[in-house]
Amino acid sequence: HDPTRIMVGPRLADPSLLFLLGTDQLGRDTFSRVMMGGRVPLLVAFASLGSSLAAGLVLGLIAGFGPRWLDNLLLLLFDTIRSFPGIIFALAIIGLLGPSLASMIFVIAITSMPIYARVVRTQTEALRNSEYIAAERTLGAGTMRILAVHVLPNVIGPLLILVSMDVPAVIAVEAGLSFLGLGVRPPTPDWGAILNDGYNYIQQTPWLVVGGGIPIVLATLGFTFLGEALRDMFDPKLRKDL
Repeated sequence: HDPTRIMVGPRLADPSLLFLLGTDQLGRDTFSRVMMGGRVPLLVAFASLGSSLAAGLVLGLIAGFGPRWLDNLLLLLFDTIRSFPGIIFALAIIGLLGPSLASMIFVIAITSMPIYARVVRTQTEALRNSEYIAAERTLGAGTMRILAVHVLPNVIGPLLILVSMDVPAVIAVEAGLSFLGLGVRPPTPDWGAILNDGYNYIQQTPWLVVGGGIPIVLATLGFTFLGEALRDMFDPKLRKDL
């Protein structure tokens, strides 16, 4: 069924062979909306974390290899962003820009960026002061070569672990914002919006809440297990212990 079509069936119909999860208050097929509702949280997660990863990587490299005054300035920027509670910052930005997909991606990218930047900066600064980097400089290696050959391979692993572990949190944040009506606008299917629709009829049609909640739980668990697998793969200390 078309997940956005109104009155495709009776309002608040019970689950059946025709409507596996019943219908919502507008007669829309809940199962179709649940199946299509995963596109928004996954898009928000990958777009926001991809943007924050790219920005954090660049700023972290600049902070780690740049002059001390620039490092201090960037650290001040990171600390300033992180000093605001995430949900308060999100509500303020979305209230200013208006509820939309772009607003959610922007606010999550901004709040996540300092974490990745600090990881890159710490790794870069440690490598910058290492003996083999000093030897590379003695042999005439430039900064760009050192960053590309020695620094990037050492920071990619920890960053991938962080991103995969942050995906569940972003999915939960997106669902929470959509539940509050601050996500994508109707009639676009979204898990958080499905939860919001079902909450008003939870005693009459509890399967609406179940239909919106179970995919969120499964998605967060799946990406959590993926993050743990990547951590086991990229963490040499953990591999040694095993």
